[in-house]
Amino acid sequence: MVADAAIASPASVSDRIYAALRQEIMRCEIAPGATLDAASIARQYEVSKTPVRDAMQKLAADGLIAILPRSGYRVAPITFQAVHEILDLRAAIGPHAARQAARYATASDIAELRRIVAEYAAPIDLGTMQQVARRFHIGIARCSRNKRVVALSENLFDELERLLRFAIDFTVKTGEHSDEHTALVDAIEAGDGERAAAIEAAHIKSSREFLIERLMTLGYLSEGELRIGTVARRTVE
Repeated sequence: MVADAAIASPASVSDRIYAALRQEIMRCEIAPGATLDAASIARQYEVSKTPVRDAMQKLAADGLIAILPRSGYRVAPITFQAVHEILDLRAAIGPHAARQAARYATASDIAELRRIVAEYAAPIDLGTMQQVARRFHIGIARCSRNKRVVALSENLFDELERLLRFAIDFTVKTGEHSDEHTALVDAIEAGDGERAAAIEAAHIKSSREFLIERLMTLGYLSEGELRIGTVARRTVE
């Protein structure tokens, strides 16, 4: 590793550390709220503190860590506000992407979506299922032919994976096949944008209710927070 660090450019070393830490944070291998020390990370990667600081700046720009003056870094906690912001944005973007996909999806797009849906039929763990779901919904976003919708969807699913890994035991096995996904592809293939959007909206609503219930069961969200958040969102609307 020392040799690799010696020949690699500072930017590539920083990017490598950023990518590794980002993945660990997203997978909750580094817990929300945990503190990070630049010196310890530098020793782990056998580099100076400079590329570590550069990586931390990128993670801070992503909103994944907070820079603590003179005392290191802290991984962003999973808060009530963050949960609702992520889920609200997912509820806004998902149906729009599905509606546009019904307008622009090609036969090869439909075939690829059906290949992804078929993966649900095999017994897979929840971690793998989340990755399948990510590819499916980002595939729909790509069918919308809107690069910004794709970029937003990718970021949202990164954050959703962090929420899910925080709330769910990803070692549980499942062989669940989602009929909703098949119906969604059928609607997109038929060019029925309104039906596609409605199916996606219902799917997201169900997923949202499940995740919030799970977070409440684990004690990360309270009934009081939920009521306050609902009132606040209605006020904004």
